[in-house]
Amino acid sequence: MQKIVILIVVIVGLGVIGWYLPKSSVNLSEIEFDESGRAKAIESETDLWQFYDDKKAGFSLKYPHNVVMVDKVGNLSLTIESVKIDDLDFPSFNKEEVLEDIQSLKNGQYGEEYDWPLGVSKKVRDLGEVNGQEFMVLSRFEVCDVVFERKLLFYNNDYRILITLKEIKSNIVDNLSKYFEINEENCGVEAIWNFEKQDQFYLDLVGGKSFFTAQEWFDTFDKIVDTIEIDEVEVTETYLQLIQGAWTSLDDKNSVIEFKDGMKIDSYSGEEMNKDEFGFYDSFSITEESVKKDSGKYLIVGTGEETFEYEVVDISDEILELIYLPRGNTLRYHR
Repeated sequence: MQKIVILIVVIVGLGVIGWYLPKSSVNLSEIEFDESGRAKAIESETDLWQFYDDKKAGFSLKYPHNVVMVDKVGNLSLTIESVKIDDLDFPSFNKEEVLEDIQSLKNGQYGEEYDWPLGVSKKVRDLGEVNGQEFMVLSRFEVCDVVFERKLLFYNNDYRILITLKEIKSNIVDNLSKYFEINEENCGVEAIWNFEKQDQFYLDLVGGKSFFTAQEWFDTFDKIVDTIEIDEVEVTETYLQLIQGAWTSLDDKNSVIEFKDGMKIDSYSGEEMNKDEFGFYDSFSITEESVKKDSGKYLIVGTGEETFEYEVVDISDEILELIYLPRGNTLRYHR
């Protein structure tokens, strides 16, 4: 009988130990995992998002799984366009204007408008290494058009990048009728914008007061933009980029030169004195063999026989220094 009692005690004891040890080992494993840093690898929902990387334009971003790229069907659709600046082809844009926009954004200014932005939505978005134009497009071209697009335009690594997040029209219009109206004469029975309420539509979104679908579209764009990372690449600005804008002579503050839209404009005491084309070349006179370069050593103003030649000594964000040829006198300016 005594042996039976001892056996029962041993069995119960082993059972207790068997129940306790696995729990202790699991807890120890969890502690080890937590302290290893592996548990900290996933810090937010964006760590599980889809990843987009553009090596040429030098940036990357993440986007959630309920967002699809434009080649697929979905409510929230993402478009990412990156085009080398030299390959841009717009009737109303030229390279000089693009370079001016780049300089404006560097200075924290919005610059020229692109597309059909809602005025109240225009802002400069800080992306860390660069600034971008952020805006919303709600209609284009004619009164019946209704779209929902949030956009970010920025420049990096000699590329222009345009990011657009779109929402399907019906998902918002059907649930937010107070911003829309019917114009049967011009648009039939389709709801169109009450244009006087577009600003309020935007402000309600900013305040987080809009209907779920619209608010999700608005907030998702911000979350995507917050994931943008700019690659650390050394970008050397060309003379053509750096020279854009107005420069005041260090020797005579009344003398101002401005480089804009491919033209050099000379002014004195606020009065325009001369305006002519300019370019950078690899030789100090324009011949059939001359090569026009964005960072050529020589700045040549004018065409044909009447040209003015300068040798570039220094161009930076603040200083412009030229030697006027053939006399050899130095001209110094500050921005």
